[in-house]
Amino acid sequence: MEIKNITDFKSNKVKIDAEGVTFALYKSDIKKYDIKTGELEDEVFEEIMTEILPKRALDRSLKIITGRDMTEGMIKDKLKEDLYPAEIIDSVLDKLKQERLINDERFIRGFIEGKSSKKSKREIMAALSSKKADMNLAERIYAELSEEGSLSDEKELIIKLLEKRHYDFENADFDEKQKQIRYLLGKGFSYDSIHSALKD
Repeated sequence: MEIKNITDFKSNKVKIDAEGVTFALYKSDIKKYDIKTGELEDEVFEEIMTEILPKRALDRSLKIITGRDMTEGMIKDKLKEDLYPAEIIDSVLDKLKQERLINDERFIRGFIEGKSSKKSKREIMAALSSKKADMNLAERIYAELSEEGSLSDEKELIIKLLEKRHYDFENADFDEKQKQIRYLLGKGFSYDSIHSALKD
């Protein structure tokens, strides 16, 4: 295996560009294994790829998820930032899923249920997208929860928001009504739900 380049990555790590793969090691590893540009012994490379990096990637993942629920995509991004190779990341994610330490369906369901009383569907979906959730799965779960009646009624949520904004349902003039419609559309509520709430 040829090591093409070694550069500083973090205060205690270096980035190693090898033949077909990039990864990071501690500076102490460089000394321990006498790694430098040029040929690297196959046995050393094998140990790095099958023992050292997988263990560290798993340890890093466990540290990331301690005390909080995260999506598979969020953990994947964190490991990518730390320069773990794709095959090692996939292997670690498989282990975490087998141990039920990560579960995107559980995360998405809990997130939707927790936010539905305060946010529109569009806001919830945008937030899930930023958390690297599987959006097809998110749409399916949202539809299921909606059918089950587990989510807050959008019209009721709009009415609560308008009350919080001190909207006068009986005496508001045209301009004020349009102002609130623009606000609610910007929050991601459907025009039909807005119209129904204002009408009531």
